[in-house]
Amino acid sequence: MTDKDDNWVATDEARLARLMRAVPRATPDPAARARAFDAVQAEWQAQQALRAPRTAHRRWTAAAAAVVLAAGAALWMRPVATPAIASLDRVHGAVIAAGAPLAVGATLRGGATLETAADSGALLRYSAGLTLRLDAGTRVTLVDAATLRLGAGQVYVDIAPGTAGDFTVQAAGARVRHLGTRYAVDARGDALRIAVREGAVEVDLRARPERAVAGEMLLVRPGEPVVRSFLAADDPQWDWLARLPTPVDIEGASLADFLRWYADETGRAVDYVDADTRARAASAVLHGSVAGLTPAEALAIVMASVDLAAEPRSNGIVVGPAHH
Repeated sequence: MTDKDDNWVATDEARLARLMRAVPRATPDPAARARAFDAVQAEWQAQQALRAPRTAHRRWTAAAAAVVLAAGAALWMRPVATPAIASLDRVHGAVIAAGAPLAVGATLRGGATLETAADSGALLRYSAGLTLRLDAGTRVTLVDAATLRLGAGQVYVDIAPGTAGDFTVQAAGARVRHLGTRYAVDARGDALRIAVREGAVEVDLRARPERAVAGEMLLVRPGEPVVRSFLAADDPQWDWLARLPTPVDIEGASLADFLRWYADETGRAVDYVDADTRARAASAVLHGSVAGLTPAEALAIVMASVDLAAEPRSNGIVVGPAHH
């Protein structure tokens, strides 16, 4: 299409150049590029078949081809949206992304950076078996569906047994990989703390890998040996999680199912006084809702609706017959 006597004039070339400079640059879409090329080629073939002697007609055809080309280029260069990898299931306080607060139910895409304000927190759901909780004053980047970068603050990773796939938390030069786990990573100040509540994790510190199991906490400081200590599943350091419990639907569920949720959320053991009580808990059907309640509040509401009682113990509760 360079025969200026037949198809093209200098003013048309200048107009096309201006149009192309006005098109934003982005990642090319091959399919859109092909559509644009086909459209321009069809226009040129039609022009050749209907060649008219009048200069005005030739200029109109060239301008039309330029518009088609510019529109096709706009489609070709349209940015491709990053995939959705999680949703915001629960919030208290304020959670900010790209300078704006997020509402419950918001879709979170790869590359997004989230920050929780002071006295705030959030629960993110990646899948039915993978949730992530953000403590107050936390900043994270959702690199992709299997990688989280912790810039500051504390996160709690809850991965149910049997959940497929890998998940890694990157923080302060370390990589924390789950091995079927519930654990926290705290990156505040010059120290990194990895605490395992259930299961085990593998920590890559570049020098050599470290493994931590339930009840252990690793303290990592630059240039110092790793310090390993004990941390109980019901230690007060886990108390911040009570404000962000994973949602539980008790309608039609058994009391035993609810008590397993309570144990997972609190790290407190649930025992039964005898086999008969365990069977009654498995057959008792619950109704209603405990949405928005802490695990302790939900336990009080549920136990008041059944003919059983939960007695507190030093490391959990014991379920037995109600005292009338």
